[in-house]
Amino acid sequence: MVYVLNHNGEPLMPTKRFGKVRRMLKNKQAKVVRRRPFTIQLTYETTNYVQPVTLGVDAGYQTVGFSAVSENEELLSGECHLLIGMRERLKERAMYRKQRRSRLRYRAPRFDNRRRSEGWLAPSIQHKLDSHVRLVELVKNLLPVQKIIVEVANFDIQAIQNPEVAGTLYQQGEQLGFWNLREYILHRDHHQCQNPHCKNKSVHPILQVHHIGYWKGDRSDRPGNLVTLCDKCHIPASHQLNGFLYGWEPKVKSFRPETFMSIVRWRLTQLLGGAATYGYVTKHVRIQHGIEKSHANDAFIIAGGHYPTPHRSLCPPAGAPEQPEP
Repeated sequence: MVYVLNHNGEPLMPTKRFGKVRRMLKNKQAKVVRRRPFTIQLTYETTNYVQPVTLGVDAGYQTVGFSAVSENEELLSGECHLLIGMRERLKERAMYRKQRRSRLRYRAPRFDNRRRSEGWLAPSIQHKLDSHVRLVELVKNLLPVQKIIVEVANFDIQAIQNPEVAGTLYQQGEQLGFWNLREYILHRDHHQCQNPHCKNKSVHPILQVHHIGYWKGDRSDRPGNLVTLCDKCHIPASHQLNGFLYGWEPKVKSFRPETFMSIVRWRLTQLLGGAATYGYVTKHVRIQHGIEKSHANDAFIIAGGHYPTPHRSLCPPAGAPEQPEP
């Protein structure tokens, strides 16, 4: 696929007529402006007729899938691997800056002149957001994208509780209370008792949320201080001085990537003016059409593609043993 820009640099529809492209380059009717992906720019005026193109974005913490489709075919797809370790890089930069400033004979105090503007994001989160925006802008410079669809979450929990939820209703309901936090902790711990020596043999154990730091006076409801236990382990005797919960500080799983992306995805739809979709919709369509799981394939589904393409990997035929989803 060769991507084409008009003489003003605006994207036109791509072409597969490679012979014509070679002749145009030879006759100076076009020039190469990008090698990867291969893009040419026309040197003469032409009509600007284009077809509607939809861009699907499978936003991710480390990998971003993207796919641009027209009514009949997929025009561009791929995966972008984001830079990792941004937090460590920022710490290293702060360390060198502190050392450099400490060598000055005098420096006026400037600790109170920082002001965070509205919509401020932490640098590590801002990096994720900027990377997504740059990727979308790159695709828009190659193709006449008219619609952008971003997958914002795997599921819409508010819509499950109330199918008519909309607008300010998202700011109300269960997400304001402890029950939403409790479900978060159970989901994080895979609905399993986190006591490594649990002897509960029940098929459906009763699960409860335990405050890890109760023995040192920490009864806060932050996720790092909560863990899932069954009703056989979470008993008064275990809380005593000789109980296993007294002084027990397990390492809980972090939901840092999920927290990052919950912020980035919604902010991305606001910046790009795109539509939003959910992962359960993507998965349903992907399974229905027998398309293999990948970030690029998910983006293809998000963009509205469902037709077979030569390079699209297919799942095993119906009736074959189901493979676990990665």
